[in-house]
Amino acid sequence: MTQIYSEKSTNQLAVWRDLIEALEQVDTAWKAAQPPGTGTATSSQLPGNVAMALVKASHRATEAVVGVTDILVDQYDNGDNFRDIASALRHALSQWPTR
Repeated sequence: MTQIYSEKSTNQLAVWRDLIEALEQVDTAWKAAQPPGTGTATSSQLPGNVAMALVKASHRATEAVVGVTDILVDQYDNGDNFRDIASALRHALSQWPTR
């Protein structure tokens, strides 16, 4: 059986590495956005335009993470470790407000 998500070229491998780097940058940016001493950003007050931009960007990022977890279901340790996570993320994405 042919793998659907094969690494067909050096260019494709570079794309995957770029995605990994982008996900690491999201983690770093999230940590930087948290108010000192709180451990979360829940106490942050955002201007409306920033909040709306975060809604849209978070939706797109969640779409990407859903795609990644779907790949991991197919390719990582028979998928059992990611099956429930992928399902929960797909459900969250279907409920995401987009405006």
